[in-house]
Amino acid sequence: MNKKKQSELEVAELSEDMEMIGPGAMLRDARVKLKKSQEDIALRLNFKISLVQDIEADNLDKSLPATYNRGYLASYAKIVGVDKEDVLASYDALGAAHIQRSEMQSFSKATAKQAEHSRLMWISYFIVAVLIGLTVMWWVQESRDKAKVLPEAAAPSEITKVSEENVDSTSVVVPPEVSPRGTTVKPAESDATIAEDVLAEQSILEPNDEQVVSLEGQTIQTSDKDANIASKNTMTETNTLDIITESTAIFTFAGDCWVNIYDATGERVAWGVKKAGYVMTVSGQAPLKVTLGKPELAAIEFNGEVIDMSTFNVGNIAKFTLPLSP
Repeated sequence: MNKKKQSELEVAELSEDMEMIGPGAMLRDARVKLKKSQEDIALRLNFKISLVQDIEADNLDKSLPATYNRGYLASYAKIVGVDKEDVLASYDALGAAHIQRSEMQSFSKATAKQAEHSRLMWISYFIVAVLIGLTVMWWVQESRDKAKVLPEAAAPSEITKVSEENVDSTSVVVPPEVSPRGTTVKPAESDATIAEDVLAEQSILEPNDEQVVSLEGQTIQTSDKDANIASKNTMTETNTLDIITESTAIFTFAGDCWVNIYDATGERVAWGVKKAGYVMTVSGQAPLKVTLGKPELAAIEFNGEVIDMSTFNVGNIAKFTLPLSP
């Protein structure tokens, strides 16, 4: 919103800087000094009264060729005794001012649209960042849940082991068998079998602990790879930003000339009417879009190279980019 207001203020300042006396005002003042009415002028020139009013209001029909409008102004100037060349020069300058005002208004609208687009981009970046954060949180939580499931799966085996140990301790109390000769037989073979079963169960539980450690190691390695990829992307973006450089153009004006310049980012770096003898240095990202009201009055040096201005028509508005296309 601030950019839009700033652009509107700049358009207003430009309008004030380029405020000039139009041909209609010059002719009207001359008619008043001669104490003649609009009807008198219309009768002398065989014009409609509405045409005389439009001429004095600088409201000429733009659908007509410029030759017709210039002819009307020249005829009117001759009747009221005003220099024809002054009137036509004022008419040309007024047309140039209208063109530049239109360009500035278009630029103001483009700046407002660019600000809205920038806000939408920031909102999009925020949404993407939130989604990435939620994905990372889900992945971490999923890894923790898997790590908890492994010890819980091993718990039933431990319960079975304890139950078997209780049963074994109870079986030891069983009275010894009596041999046919009356001697007592000790259950040594049963104890050896129980000991082998206990060792076998312990060996089954140990691989589960190793699997847990292995999964944790894989998680740490994956995090290290992600960190390396992120650091490489950051270095690439930094190198890309360093490549962008600004260009410099020096304008020297031999006469009054209006100018309007934008750089490659769309930023306006210079505008307005420049006086004779004025030297202007402009910096911005190339290519620079330049509009000159009178190119024959300007000498340009771009990045140390003198620009040939003889290729542009004298007295016509010139629009070109720096550097010039080969």
